Amino acid sequence: MTKPKVPLQVETIMQQSAHPGRSGALLIAVLIVLCPTAAAVEPLPEPPSAPGAGPLPEICPVPTGANPLRAMETARGFSVSSCSSTACHGGPKAGNHDVQSFAATLWVDGDPHARAYEVLHDPRSQRMARLLGIGPAHQARQCLACHSVQAESRAPLPKGVLADGVGCAACHGDATQWESRHFLPEWKMLSPAERASLGYRELGSPRERADTCVRCHVGASDREVDHDLIAAGHPRLFFELATFQRLWPRHWSPRDRAEAAADFTERSWAVGQAAALQAVAELLDTRAQRAVRAVEKPMAAAAKPWPEFAEFDCYSCHRSLGPNADVQDHRARPRPPGAPTWQPWYVAAALLLENQVGTESSAARELAAEFAEVRRLLDAGWADADEERLRRIRFEARGMAAAADRLATELSARPVVVLDGTPASFDRMVAARPDEWHRWDGAVQALLALEASRAGGPARHDGRPPPRVRSALEALRDSLRFPPGVDAPLGFDAERFQRARADIP
Repeated sequence: MTKPKVPLQVETIMQQSAHPGRSGALLIAVLIVLCPTAAAVEPLPEPPSAPGAGPLPEICPVPTGANPLRAMETARGFSVSSCSSTACHGGPKAGNHDVQSFAATLWVDGDPHARAYEVLHDPRSQRMARLLGIGPAHQARQCLACHSVQAESRAPLPKGVLADGVGCAACHGDATQWESRHFLPEWKMLSPAERASLGYRELGSPRERADTCVRCHVGASDREVDHDLIAAGHPRLFFELATFQRLWPRHWSPRDRAEAAADFTERSWAVGQAAALQAVAELLDTRAQRAVRAVEKPMAAAAKPWPEFAEFDCYSCHRSLGPNADVQDHRARPRPPGAPTWQPWYVAAALLLENQVGTESSAARELAAEFAEVRRLLDAGWADADEERLRRIRFEARGMAAAADRLATELSARPVVVLDGTPASFDRMVAARPDEWHRWDGAVQALLALEASRAGGPARHDGRPPPRVRSALEALRDSLRFPPGVDAPLGFDAERFQRARADIP
């Protein structure tokens, strides 16, 4: 069977991956300048159409006896069109008045979330849906959960609203109860709790933004990118808030917002990592809970297999084999091929948080210890699925989630968040766990932490530090590039990376 060729050049990614489910691939492509061209997995066999696969109807049905105008008004709370009129947020771009008058214009013109639904009609997306047997991608609940605002609504939404992609309601909440009020003077007098009671979601702080983003960019119980989806062609998810905020165009004024703080980038990195780790822990708990139910009721039709391979290092298994293949890669990784390591991206994030925000934080120490314990537990018997072990995993996952939540709250409350970022602090971290930093995922996370510690506040929102620092960071990126035509970090040299890292001013 011929492997499909999936073009993943940066330009193609920016067109095809313009939505939450693929923005992780774009993150790495833009930062590390990756240009792989070949798919890493064998295609799944074409399945027959699955009965009852869960596609949503194209048009929102109006229940018998319901008022069609009321149904239209309900959908209005999720529609971008209600926000993007020229009298509201859809005015022409200009430099002499408040950004909020043309916020929707900026979003439509430059934010890939605006095209999240449209990419579901692409041949690649449609093929993925066929392989999974879930019906057309643009109708499947699994896809619409993160490619539209459908998940924000209890009722199916009209296709005209779905076509908005990840529109205003996905981040700001259902506007049904506050759309007609939020421009009135009385709106400014309402407390955040009162606004939230109307369905409005505040996004003024890194914590609020991160909690909103991780639902799709990391995953949740109702929004998963599992191994089946990845095998069908969906990129693996990555998330790091500070980098995402630098990559995507801002459609709001930084005045009186989080961007106005001098520690904006550092706070975004620290709080964003903690929030992402909480989401990772909660998702692990959900998956382990499903596995427990499968053990209790092995004939349950809805049971998913354990372990969920999306939790593990892709490159532990998807790598070249043979006596002369990847000699350096084998030397750098103590575990043999086919013995996957749990969550290298997020374990590295937990260790970096402990290292960067200060060891005086008990929550940071506990979080790093919890993630390391789950890593040991899953590395030792990653395929075991006995009930006692699964319940222990659930216990540890809940502990991780609680510690991450405490750390995110603690960091959000700090007057100033300052990352260490010194070569000495990284040297101590690498010396304490050298194997961890032989992995490509850990190295990329270290790069992002270094960038956050040096990017500074709003004057450097575009992520361009001084020339000397920028040059050193570029050299660090060079050590992380994928080889041409390869969709894996073959030949990654950990020693070269550490040398380049030590040279950053």
